[in-house]
Amino acid sequence: MTGPLVLLNAQYLPASHDWRTAEGRAHTPYAADTFVRAAQRAEAAGVHAFFQADFSGVNRAALRAGPPLTVFEPFQLAALVATATRRIAVMPTVSTLYTHPFSFARSLASLDRIARGRAWVNVVSSFRPGTAIGMRREVPRERRHAQFEEFLGVTRALWASWPPAAGEPDPATDRFVREDLIRDVEHHGAFYTQSGPLDMAPYSADFPYTLQATASAEGLRLAARTADAVFAGTPTLGAAKALRAILRREAVRAGRPADSVALLPGAFVHAAATREESERLLRARLRQTRALTGPAALAELRARFPALRLDGVGAADKLPADLLPEDPEAVFAAHGSRLLPLWDLARTPGLTAGEFAARALLLGEHAQFPGTPEEIGDELRRWYEEGAVDGFQFILGNDFDALCDRVVPRLLATG
Repeated sequence: MTGPLVLLNAQYLPASHDWRTAEGRAHTPYAADTFVRAAQRAEAAGVHAFFQADFSGVNRAALRAGPPLTVFEPFQLAALVATATRRIAVMPTVSTLYTHPFSFARSLASLDRIARGRAWVNVVSSFRPGTAIGMRREVPRERRHAQFEEFLGVTRALWASWPPAAGEPDPATDRFVREDLIRDVEHHGAFYTQSGPLDMAPYSADFPYTLQATASAEGLRLAARTADAVFAGTPTLGAAKALRAILRREAVRAGRPADSVALLPGAFVHAAATREESERLLRARLRQTRALTGPAALAELRARFPALRLDGVGAADKLPADLLPEDPEAVFAAHGSRLLPLWDLARTPGLTAGEFAARALLLGEHAQFPGTPEEIGDELRRWYEEGAVDGFQFILGNDFDALCDRVVPRLLATG
């Protein structure tokens, strides 16, 4: 695939409207049609995949603030969306901790056939307590990457056990299924035992495009071995460039081409109707930054990021030269991607410690793109053309129509 890869988070459309209003209720996440309409609009705009996150368990505090992030089981919703679209890929999420490779392979093979080869998948390790109510299976945190890798290995072996040629009827030998082409899987590992082949035929010969979210060095090395793309938080351009360079080196170390694993960070879109409104947003953000500058901001930054070398530094002082290691790979190895944006911000000339703290505290986990739709599209394209990213996942924003009609086409335009 040439050009930037674009994913749309299923929650974008319902979350872009205030649930307290009639318009918001018209895009309720409790109606499957909301997501079908979103996928159809995204497909028409050129979006490549419709992504659905999955957060098992109940977050009561979040439910008080707004609609839940998960209303429909991801594979069921993906199948529904697949039948209502023609080109866009459908990407549900699966947890490796609370799903067996065999049941996952069956669900994915079924979805791939329903979607006629358009099934992609996001593979995660669950992070919330209570995600497997009634199940007594806990994998220690230090062993979860090993379990993750074995999970994918077994799933891929099951997928390959039933090649497409086995499902092609052969009238000459009076066989509807070429059972002689179906291969048994014999796996006896640290986490799983699997005997026999998959019991339903995938549509595609190749295993579906696989996304993995990670923020740690170990997780990135795992993705370099097992995934097609990485979802990570990179709220600044410099952080994205550094992380993508590290990812490419890890892919080579894993024996794969440097560009075999794509970096697809999250993006928040704040579309302004006019240039004047865009400038007002910028001025408001500058005022917010100035209001934060001072000892209180510096104290909060120290508390939030104790690894920063800020002992004895005042708000009006220059940033210490040893705030973080100069090499971004050393920063990532020690702290994961969480501190790469601060490493990037610290390279801004002339910042006092207080100014640095104010800007750092305003950074979110994911990049924010304010402006007119055309300005946003151009900035997203700049990130891609400067080699910082291979594409984006649009997570949340304020104007779904502007995203589909103006931002995405601008991002995907060539020349």
